[in-house]
Amino acid sequence: MTAEMPQANSTGRALLMDPRVIASTSGVDIVLGRVQKHPTNPLFGEDYFAIPSRPWETRFDNVYPSVVLDPDSGLFRVWYFSFLTDSDMADIPLAERPSRTYGSPAREDGLLYAESRDGITWFKPELGLIGFQGGTANNIVMSTESHGIHSGGVLLDEHETDPARRYKAVFRNRRDRTMAVSFSADGLDWSQPVPWAQYSAVGDTHTNGFWDASRKSYVVVTRGWTDSTPDNPYIGERIVLRTESEDFLNWTEPREVLRGADEHDQIYSMPIARYADLYIGLPAVFHKGEPNASDWDLVDTELAISLDTEKWSRVAPGTPLIPRGHGSYPTGAYDCGCIYASAPIVIDDQIFLYYGGSNGTHNGFRESSLNLATLPLDRWAGYCAGPSLGFITTTALVLDPHTFSLNVATSETGSIRAAILTETGSALNGFEFDDCAPITGDGLRLSISWSRELAELPNTPVRLRFELRDATVFAINGATRATT
Repeated sequence: MTAEMPQANSTGRALLMDPRVIASTSGVDIVLGRVQKHPTNPLFGEDYFAIPSRPWETRFDNVYPSVVLDPDSGLFRVWYFSFLTDSDMADIPLAERPSRTYGSPAREDGLLYAESRDGITWFKPELGLIGFQGGTANNIVMSTESHGIHSGGVLLDEHETDPARRYKAVFRNRRDRTMAVSFSADGLDWSQPVPWAQYSAVGDTHTNGFWDASRKSYVVVTRGWTDSTPDNPYIGERIVLRTESEDFLNWTEPREVLRGADEHDQIYSMPIARYADLYIGLPAVFHKGEPNASDWDLVDTELAISLDTEKWSRVAPGTPLIPRGHGSYPTGAYDCGCIYASAPIVIDDQIFLYYGGSNGTHNGFRESSLNLATLPLDRWAGYCAGPSLGFITTTALVLDPHTFSLNVATSETGSIRAAILTETGSALNGFEFDDCAPITGDGLRLSISWSRELAELPNTPVRLRFELRDATVFAINGATRATT
């Protein structure tokens, strides 16, 4: 099994959802890929009422999972949030919660840790690091009391040359209400917070980021509010802020990069990652403004993309990438209420999307858990045609005849044909639709052939034109954009 945190594009794949790949379309719509939720979900949940009890796991709330696959140990590792103290959750049994109102009492935040050898069965070790109720036999690695932590995220930095800073955390420090960072050699024993040197942000969310090799800097996203003031930062609607740093200490001024459509469409958080030749965002969309709406006070996770991390667009606004489960509190599915994702992990031909799911509304009683959904490689989104013919024409691409294939799916009666055009759009003899054997089926690397061999073409940019019916095209393997 090989794994990667998505980074720079060295794969020679052109994703159809990349607007730089598409010249024109007709009769097709962009659609999200279909995730598969793991059958053993939830992978783990709050153990406050478990036997034996973990009394520091009173309420995972949004979970805010930061999941990595450590290349040295081979372990899946997750850092997740829990309210270590929360009187309503601690004092009101599960059976009584449906008839009670959750009061959001005073509480303490904690960053907790778990690990897994297969990504499915998780172990919560007794670390002996942070005191809680007179003992240290717990899996807490930071708390409000020990580190001032309030929300945040963790990254494994394979770019780092200093072993003591291999793991990095960025979060809001509740003690002084500023953003801060912390460092660790093992992801368990963390340094005391280092405040941002100049700027700050509200940051009351799943702040997260990564080392972007193409920019030679760390890129972090956090949260702001549209009408925030120093005296009252939580005014208006939630928005996404972006900042970057070359050393993880000195940050640029956080600036808005994404906001929702209105009060009912607020962006609560957005884990980000580099993927192939794009940047992927997983915005958690908070539905707050319309009390009579069926999704009021619930959270959906969607898909967003960016070419530069500075301008983001939602691929299918209003359509979840990870759909919520059915039902409602307390009898609904484990993830029928709110979904918050971790940044993606690519493992062989699958995209792993770990996420925090809960079974109730954002401001109500709910029990939360860590869960897993997967996507086939590159199938974030694609262009789909129904029973009527649809057409897609690409921009100029350079094709590798040795690896050229298509990531596509057709229905039992659907099919795809392709034609190769010159860079200026003229037909090429032997590579027209009638020369192409129709593609049927579902595969990440389906071969395609014409009456002539692809190797006969000169090594110059060409365009592809697809004709599809009851089919979806996700990506072109063995293809790179001719221009940047």
